[in-house]
Amino acid sequence: MKLMKAATLYGLHDLRIEDVATPTFGENELLIKVTYNGLCGTDASEFAKGQIMVPLNAAHPNSKHFGPTILGHEFVGEVIDAGPNVKERIGERIACGAGVACGKCARCQEGRTNLCDSYYTLGLSYHGGMAEYVTAPASICVPIPNDISYEDAALTQPLAVGIHAVRRSGTKKGDRVILLGVGAIGSFVCVALQTLGVEITAMDIDSGRLETAKKLGATNTILIDREITPEAIRELYSGQADVVFETSGAPGATARALTLTKMGGTLMLLGLNKTPQEVKLFDAVLREVTLQTTVAHVCGDDIPEALQLLKSGVVAKLLTEKIVSLDDSAMALEEIAAGKATGKILVTPLHV
Repeated sequence: MKLMKAATLYGLHDLRIEDVATPTFGENELLIKVTYNGLCGTDASEFAKGQIMVPLNAAHPNSKHFGPTILGHEFVGEVIDAGPNVKERIGERIACGAGVACGKCARCQEGRTNLCDSYYTLGLSYHGGMAEYVTAPASICVPIPNDISYEDAALTQPLAVGIHAVRRSGTKKGDRVILLGVGAIGSFVCVALQTLGVEITAMDIDSGRLETAKKLGATNTILIDREITPEAIRELYSGQADVVFETSGAPGATARALTLTKMGGTLMLLGLNKTPQEVKLFDAVLREVTLQTTVAHVCGDDIPEALQLLKSGVVAKLLTEKIVSLDDSAMALEEIAAGKATGKILVTPLHV
Protein backbone atom coordinates (compact mmCIF):
# COMPACT_ATOMS: atom_id res chain seq x y z
CA MET A 1 0.00 0.00 0.00
CA LYS A 2 1.45 3.34 -1.08
CA LEU A 3 1.35 6.09 1.54
CA MET A 4 1.05 9.84 1.07
CA LYS A 5 1.30 12.88 3.33
CA ALA A 6 -1.98 14.61 4.18
CA ALA A 7 -3.40 17.30 6.51
CA THR A 8 -6.20 15.60 8.43
CA LEU A 9 -8.64 17.41 10.72
CA TYR A 10 -9.37 15.52 13.94
CA GLY A 11 -11.01 18.26 15.96
CA LEU A 12 -10.74 21.80 17.28
CA HIS A 13 -7.20 23.11 16.52
CA ASP A 14 -6.22 19.51 15.81
CA LEU A 15 -4.89 19.28 12.24
CA ARG A 16 -2.40 16.45 11.88
CA ILE A 17 0.16 16.04 9.12
CA GLU A 18 0.29 12.30 8.76
CA ASP A 19 0.98 9.43 6.41
CA VAL A 20 -2.22 7.89 5.04
CA ALA A 21 -3.08 5.52 2.24
CA THR A 22 -3.07 7.02 -1.25
CA PRO A 23 -6.75 7.08 -2.31
CA THR A 24 -8.19 4.60 -4.76
CA PHE A 25 -10.44 5.74 -7.61
CA GLY A 26 -13.60 4.56 -9.32
CA GLU A 27 -14.28 3.96 -12.99
CA ASN A 28 -15.22 7.60 -13.63
CA GLU A 29 -12.71 9.19 -11.26
CA LEU A 30 -9.30 10.77 -11.59
CA LEU A 31 -6.25 10.40 -9.33
CA ILE A 32 -4.73 13.87 -9.06
CA LYS A 33 -1.25 14.83 -7.91
CA VAL A 34 -1.97 18.05 -6.02
CA THR A 35 0.09 21.12 -6.87
CA TYR A 36 -1.71 23.76 -4.80
CA ASN A 37 -4.70 23.94 -2.49
CA GLY A 38 -6.13 27.31 -1.49
CA LEU A 39 -7.29 27.91 2.08
CA CYS A 40 -10.57 29.71 2.72
CA GLY A 41 -12.49 31.06 5.67
CA THR A 42 -14.59 27.91 5.88
CA ASP A 43 -11.47 25.79 6.39
CA ALA A 44 -10.27 28.16 9.11
CA SER A 45 -13.66 28.19 10.82
CA GLU A 46 -13.89 24.40 10.89
CA PHE A 47 -10.37 24.25 12.31
CA ALA A 48 -10.54 27.06 14.87
CA LYS A 49 -14.20 27.45 15.87
CA GLY A 50 -15.74 24.00 15.62
CA GLN A 51 -17.04 21.57 13.07
CA ILE A 52 -20.23 22.59 11.29
CA MET A 53 -19.63 21.07 7.85
CA VAL A 54 -16.90 18.47 8.41
CA PRO A 55 -18.57 15.21 9.56
CA LEU A 56 -16.25 14.33 12.44
CA ASN A 57 -18.98 13.12 14.80
CA ALA A 58 -21.74 11.85 12.51
CA ALA A 59 -21.78 10.56 8.94
CA HIS A 60 -22.53 13.09 6.21
CA PRO A 61 -25.94 12.22 4.72
CA ASN A 62 -24.69 12.26 1.12
CA SER A 63 -20.99 11.37 1.16
CA LYS A 64 -21.52 8.86 4.02
CA HIS A 65 -18.07 9.86 5.24
CA PHE A 66 -17.50 10.00 8.99
CA GLY A 67 -14.48 10.80 11.14
CA PRO A 68 -11.11 12.51 10.62
CA THR A 69 -11.14 14.33 7.28
CA ILE A 70 -8.46 15.57 4.88
CA LEU A 71 -9.32 19.22 4.31
CA GLY A 72 -8.99 21.19 1.06
CA HIS A 73 -11.66 22.06 -1.51
CA GLU A 74 -9.74 24.55 -3.70
CA PHE A 75 -7.18 22.34 -5.40
CA VAL A 76 -5.42 22.05 -8.74
CA GLY A 77 -3.00 19.45 -10.01
CA GLU A 78 -2.07 16.85 -12.61
CA VAL A 79 -4.05 13.71 -13.43
CA ILE A 80 -1.63 10.80 -12.98
CA ASP A 81 -4.09 7.91 -13.19
CA ALA A 82 -7.78 7.40 -13.91
CA GLY A 83 -10.63 4.93 -13.98
CA PRO A 84 -11.28 2.87 -17.13
CA ASN A 85 -13.98 5.21 -18.44
CA VAL A 86 -11.78 8.34 -18.26
CA LYS A 87 -8.27 7.06 -19.01
CA GLU A 88 -7.87 9.64 -21.78
CA ARG A 89 -7.57 12.36 -19.15
CA ILE A 90 -4.28 11.11 -17.75
CA GLY A 91 -1.69 13.87 -18.06
CA GLU A 92 -4.18 16.75 -17.92
CA ARG A 93 -3.63 19.77 -15.68
CA ILE A 94 -6.95 20.33 -13.93
CA ALA A 95 -8.84 22.66 -11.61
CA CYS A 96 -11.42 20.85 -9.50
CA GLY A 97 -14.84 22.28 -8.65
CA ALA A 98 -14.94 20.08 -5.50
CA GLY A 99 -18.76 19.95 -5.33
CA VAL A 100 -20.00 16.46 -6.22
CA ALA A 101 -23.48 16.20 -7.76
CA CYS A 102 -25.49 13.21 -9.00
CA GLY A 103 -26.40 14.74 -12.39
CA LYS A 104 -29.82 13.07 -12.28
CA CYS A 105 -32.07 14.81 -9.75
CA ALA A 106 -34.47 17.64 -10.63
CA ARG A 107 -32.06 20.44 -9.70
CA CYS A 108 -29.20 18.82 -11.62
CA GLN A 109 -31.44 18.52 -14.67
CA GLU A 110 -32.14 22.25 -14.36
CA GLY A 111 -28.40 22.91 -14.42
CA ARG A 112 -28.31 23.84 -10.72
CA THR A 113 -25.85 21.15 -9.70
CA ASN A 114 -24.85 23.10 -6.59
CA LEU A 115 -28.32 22.31 -5.20
CA CYS A 116 -28.19 18.57 -6.00
CA ASP A 117 -30.17 16.31 -3.66
CA SER A 118 -27.00 14.28 -3.12
CA TYR A 119 -24.49 17.16 -3.07
CA TYR A 120 -21.32 16.98 -1.03
CA THR A 121 -17.98 18.76 -1.11
CA LEU A 122 -14.51 17.26 -1.32
CA GLY A 123 -12.41 18.67 1.50
CA LEU A 124 -15.40 19.39 3.72
CA SER A 125 -17.80 16.44 3.65
CA TYR A 126 -15.25 13.99 2.21
CA HIS A 127 -11.45 13.82 1.88
CA GLY A 128 -9.98 16.69 -0.14
CA GLY A 129 -6.88 18.27 -1.59
CA MET A 130 -4.61 19.11 1.35
CA ALA A 131 -2.59 16.05 0.49
CA GLU A 132 -0.12 14.77 -2.06
CA TYR A 133 -2.93 13.05 -3.96
CA VAL A 134 -6.70 13.27 -4.15
CA THR A 135 -9.40 11.55 -6.19
CA ALA A 136 -12.32 13.38 -7.80
CA PRO A 137 -15.05 12.62 -10.34
CA ALA A 138 -13.84 13.48 -13.84
CA SER A 139 -17.04 15.50 -14.37
CA ILE A 140 -15.98 18.20 -11.89
CA CYS A 141 -12.38 18.53 -13.10
CA VAL A 142 -11.84 21.17 -15.78
CA PRO A 143 -8.64 21.28 -17.88
CA ILE A 144 -6.36 24.24 -17.19
CA PRO A 145 -5.35 25.99 -20.44
CA ASN A 146 -1.65 25.80 -21.24
CA ASP A 147 -1.18 29.55 -20.82
CA ILE A 148 -2.36 29.55 -17.18
CA SER A 149 0.06 28.56 -14.43
CA TYR A 150 -0.91 26.26 -11.57
CA GLU A 151 -0.40 29.14 -9.13
CA ASP A 152 -2.85 31.38 -11.00
CA ALA A 153 -5.31 28.52 -11.49
CA ALA A 154 -5.32 27.81 -7.74
CA LEU A 155 -7.85 30.65 -7.37
CA THR A 156 -10.31 29.08 -9.82
CA GLN A 157 -12.78 27.60 -7.36
CA PRO A 158 -13.33 30.69 -5.16
CA LEU A 159 -13.52 32.91 -8.24
CA ALA A 160 -16.19 30.57 -9.63
CA VAL A 161 -18.20 31.21 -6.45
CA GLY A 162 -18.02 34.94 -7.14
CA ILE A 163 -19.01 34.44 -10.77
CA HIS A 164 -22.01 32.35 -9.73
CA ALA A 165 -23.17 35.06 -7.33
CA VAL A 166 -22.97 37.72 -10.03
CA ARG A 167 -24.76 35.46 -12.50
CA ARG A 168 -27.62 34.90 -10.02
CA SER A 169 -27.91 38.60 -9.26
CA GLY A 170 -28.87 39.50 -12.81
CA THR A 171 -26.50 42.48 -12.76
CA LYS A 172 -26.43 44.16 -16.16
CA LYS A 173 -24.43 46.85 -17.92
CA GLY A 174 -25.13 50.31 -16.55
CA ASP A 175 -26.17 49.16 -13.07
CA ARG A 176 -24.89 50.83 -9.92
CA VAL A 177 -23.50 48.10 -7.66
CA ILE A 178 -22.34 48.09 -4.05
CA LEU A 179 -19.98 45.49 -2.63
CA LEU A 180 -20.47 45.55 1.13
CA GLY A 181 -17.30 43.77 2.24
CA VAL A 182 -14.32 43.10 -0.05
CA GLY A 183 -12.52 40.42 1.88
CA ALA A 184 -11.94 37.00 0.34
CA ILE A 185 -15.23 36.34 -1.46
CA GLY A 186 -15.99 40.03 -1.98
CA SER A 187 -12.77 40.41 -3.96
CA PHE A 188 -13.77 37.57 -6.27
CA VAL A 189 -17.22 39.08 -6.79
CA CYS A 190 -15.44 42.31 -7.76
CA VAL A 191 -13.37 40.45 -10.37
CA ALA A 192 -16.55 39.00 -11.88
CA LEU A 193 -18.40 42.34 -11.82
CA GLN A 194 -15.69 44.37 -13.55
CA THR A 195 -16.33 42.48 -16.79
CA LEU A 196 -19.92 43.81 -17.03
CA GLY A 197 -19.46 47.56 -17.45
CA VAL A 198 -21.06 48.53 -14.14
CA GLU A 199 -20.24 51.15 -11.52
CA ILE A 200 -18.82 49.28 -8.52
CA THR A 201 -18.61 50.90 -5.10
CA ALA A 202 -16.63 48.84 -2.59
CA MET A 203 -17.24 49.37 1.13
CA ASP A 204 -15.12 47.85 3.88
CA ILE A 205 -13.67 48.51 7.33
CA ASP A 206 -10.14 47.86 6.04
CA SER A 207 -8.37 50.43 3.84
CA GLY A 208 -5.96 47.81 2.50
CA ARG A 209 -8.83 45.71 1.17
CA LEU A 210 -10.28 48.79 -0.49
CA GLU A 211 -6.96 49.51 -2.22
CA THR A 212 -6.97 45.96 -3.60
CA ALA A 213 -10.61 46.31 -4.71
CA LYS A 214 -9.67 49.44 -6.65
CA LYS A 215 -6.97 47.49 -8.49
CA LEU A 216 -9.47 44.72 -9.22
CA GLY A 217 -11.88 47.11 -10.92
CA ALA A 218 -13.90 48.91 -8.24
CA THR A 219 -14.95 52.36 -9.44
CA ASN A 220 -15.25 53.92 -5.99
CA THR A 221 -14.27 52.92 -2.45
CA ILE A 222 -15.74 53.96 0.90
CA LEU A 223 -14.11 53.22 4.27
CA ILE A 224 -16.77 52.45 6.87
CA ASP A 225 -16.84 51.86 10.61
CA ARG A 226 -17.62 48.40 11.96
CA GLU A 227 -20.61 49.77 13.92
CA ILE A 228 -21.97 52.11 11.26
CA THR A 229 -25.76 52.42 11.26
CA PRO A 230 -27.93 51.70 8.21
CA GLU A 231 -28.88 55.37 8.05
CA ALA A 232 -25.27 56.55 8.21
CA ILE A 233 -24.04 54.14 5.53
CA ARG A 234 -26.80 55.24 3.16
CA GLU A 235 -25.82 58.87 3.70
CA LEU A 236 -22.17 58.04 2.94
CA TYR A 237 -23.18 56.48 -0.37
CA SER A 238 -25.53 59.36 -1.19
CA GLY A 239 -28.36 57.17 -2.37
CA GLN A 240 -29.05 53.56 -3.21
CA ALA A 241 -27.81 50.97 -5.71
CA ASP A 242 -29.46 48.66 -8.23
CA VAL A 243 -27.64 45.62 -6.83
CA VAL A 244 -26.00 45.18 -3.42
CA PHE A 245 -23.77 42.22 -2.55
CA GLU A 246 -23.42 41.57 1.19
CA THR A 247 -20.33 39.37 1.49
CA SER A 248 -19.15 39.82 5.07
CA GLY A 249 -21.80 38.11 7.18
CA ALA A 250 -20.97 40.65 9.89
CA PRO A 251 -23.58 41.46 12.56
CA GLY A 252 -25.92 44.14 11.23
CA ALA A 253 -24.64 43.85 7.65
CA THR A 254 -27.91 42.58 6.20
CA ALA A 255 -29.80 45.58 7.60
CA ARG A 256 -27.20 47.95 6.18
CA ALA A 257 -27.34 46.22 2.79
CA LEU A 258 -31.14 46.47 2.65
CA THR A 259 -30.95 50.21 3.30
CA LEU A 260 -28.51 50.58 0.41
CA THR A 261 -30.73 48.72 -2.07
CA LYS A 262 -32.94 50.92 -4.24
CA MET A 263 -36.64 50.46 -4.93
CA GLY A 264 -37.05 47.38 -7.10
CA GLY A 265 -33.37 46.53 -6.65
CA THR A 266 -31.67 43.27 -5.70
CA LEU A 267 -29.83 42.31 -2.54
CA MET A 268 -27.51 39.30 -2.82
CA LEU A 269 -26.54 37.63 0.45
CA LEU A 270 -23.24 35.73 0.40
CA GLY A 271 -21.88 36.30 3.91
CA LEU A 272 -22.42 33.54 6.46
CA ASN A 273 -23.25 34.41 10.04
CA LYS A 274 -24.35 31.72 12.48
CA THR A 275 -25.80 34.20 15.00
CA PRO A 276 -29.32 35.66 14.72
CA GLN A 277 -29.59 39.13 13.19
CA GLU A 278 -32.37 41.67 13.51
CA VAL A 279 -33.64 42.71 10.09
CA LYS A 280 -36.65 44.99 9.62
CA LEU A 281 -38.36 43.95 6.38
CA PHE A 282 -41.29 46.38 6.39
CA ASP A 283 -39.56 48.99 4.24
CA ALA A 284 -37.99 46.36 1.97
CA VAL A 285 -41.41 44.86 1.26
CA LEU A 286 -42.91 48.25 0.39
CA ARG A 287 -39.99 48.93 -1.97
CA GLU A 288 -40.27 45.48 -3.61
CA VAL A 289 -36.62 44.62 -3.02
CA THR A 290 -35.57 41.23 -4.35
CA LEU A 291 -33.59 39.38 -1.68
CA GLN A 292 -31.58 36.44 -2.98
CA THR A 293 -28.99 34.06 -1.60
CA THR A 294 -26.25 32.18 -3.37
CA VAL A 295 -24.06 29.21 -2.55
CA ALA A 296 -21.06 27.53 -4.18
CA HIS A 297 -21.02 27.46 -8.00
CA VAL A 298 -22.12 25.46 -11.04
CA CYS A 299 -18.96 23.69 -12.15
CA GLY A 300 -19.68 23.44 -15.86
CA ASP A 301 -20.64 27.11 -16.17
CA ASP A 302 -18.47 28.93 -13.66
CA ILE A 303 -15.13 27.08 -13.51
CA PRO A 304 -14.27 27.60 -17.22
CA GLU A 305 -15.16 31.30 -16.96
CA ALA A 306 -13.04 31.64 -13.83
CA LEU A 307 -10.04 30.16 -15.64
CA GLN A 308 -10.39 32.71 -18.42
CA LEU A 309 -10.48 35.59 -15.94
CA LEU A 310 -7.31 34.26 -14.30
CA LYS A 311 -5.39 34.04 -17.57
CA SER A 312 -3.67 37.42 -17.27
CA GLY A 313 -2.15 36.55 -13.90
CA VAL A 314 -3.20 39.92 -12.47
CA VAL A 315 -5.87 38.54 -10.13
CA ALA A 316 -3.60 35.94 -8.56
CA LYS A 317 -0.81 38.47 -8.13
CA LEU A 318 -3.14 40.83 -6.26
CA LEU A 319 -4.94 38.26 -4.13
CA THR A 320 -2.34 35.59 -3.31
CA GLU A 321 -0.48 36.40 -0.10
CA LYS A 322 1.90 33.45 0.14
CA ILE A 323 2.54 29.76 -0.44
CA VAL A 324 3.22 27.46 2.51
CA SER A 325 4.16 23.83 2.84
CA LEU A 326 1.72 21.16 3.99
CA ASP A 327 3.64 21.06 7.28
CA ASP A 328 2.75 24.71 7.89
CA SER A 329 -0.94 24.45 7.00
CA ALA A 330 -2.18 24.51 10.63
CA MET A 331 -0.22 27.71 11.24
CA ALA A 332 -1.78 29.22 8.11
CA LEU A 333 -5.29 28.30 9.27
CA GLU A 334 -4.57 29.95 12.62
CA GLU A 335 -3.56 33.15 10.78
CA ILE A 336 -6.76 33.19 8.76
CA ALA A 337 -8.94 32.47 11.82
CA ALA A 338 -7.24 35.30 13.72
CA GLY A 339 -7.82 37.74 10.84
CA LYS A 340 -4.09 38.15 10.24
CA ALA A 341 -4.05 36.93 6.63
CA THR A 342 -4.18 39.74 4.08
CA GLY A 343 -4.71 37.56 1.01
CA LYS A 344 -5.12 34.03 -0.24
CA ILE A 345 -2.80 31.44 1.28
CA LEU A 346 -1.95 28.45 -0.88
CA VAL A 347 -0.75 25.15 0.54
CA THR A 348 1.47 22.86 -1.50
CA PRO A 349 2.55 19.30 -0.73
CA LEU A 350 5.56 19.92 -3.00
CA HIS A 351 8.85 21.30 -1.75
CA VAL A 352 8.80 25.08 -1.08
